[in-house]
Amino acid sequence: MPLTAAQIVQQACQNAQAPGWTTQASNILNLILQDLYQNYDTTASQTDFYFNLPTQVDSFGRCTMPFPANYLRAKRGDCFYWIMGVPYQLIPQDLAEMDMMVVTAGLSNFPVTFSVDTSKNPPIAYFWMPSSGAYPALVRYQAVMPDIPIPADTTIPWFPNQIYLLTRLTGELCMIADDERHETLLSDNEDRAPGGAGTILRRYLQMTGDSENRAKTVSLDRRRFGTSFDKLRNTKQVGW
Repeated sequence: MPLTAAQIVQQACQNAQAPGWTTQASNILNLILQDLYQNYDTTASQTDFYFNLPTQVDSFGRCTMPFPANYLRAKRGDCFYWIMGVPYQLIPQDLAEMDMMVVTAGLSNFPVTFSVDTSKNPPIAYFWMPSSGAYPALVRYQAVMPDIPIPADTTIPWFPNQIYLLTRLTGELCMIADDERHETLLSDNEDRAPGGAGTILRRYLQMTGDSENRAKTVSLDRRRFGTSFDKLRNTKQVGW
């Protein structure tokens, strides 16, 4: 049975010989979990959002809609829509590229690209070209995960590798306590510290989404190489 956050905190405090540091350990556990979802793409922090493509445009001629408040980022191939059961992939692009897309009155087609401005609350998604219909769509994205309560309670942390959480938390507490064991506990050197938190995390990430049982393909950037209308410059697409 998975350990609760309180049990992880209690065990880490005992391992670090700092049994009274439960509040500090709870805070650090949240920081560890934040580091994981902010810097690593794992299926544990992944979620799906089903929606219909927006057909209305804003005052600047852009087709926009709010995305979930916990949206962080999406990988290539993880946003697409269906027309009569046929999936069409949306290509992620930077906001600077989206800003340079031509938008004119009455322009609509099958969307090709999308961008998400995560500086807004909630994040705002932009689609180009503006959709000609409210087609059903899906984005699979990395989410901002909720913190555990302080002090830690019976919540089970969302990250499934609890050996990593326990080892990392123990190492962080040892570093605060000026305990030299923290170098080994936090190490990512597999030869010198095979049980270090960095080593455990690397092994876990290597097996997450493991693709050794299928062939890998190399693909070109679909914004530059694709169907004929994709390869045309904006000025050619709108007829200038």
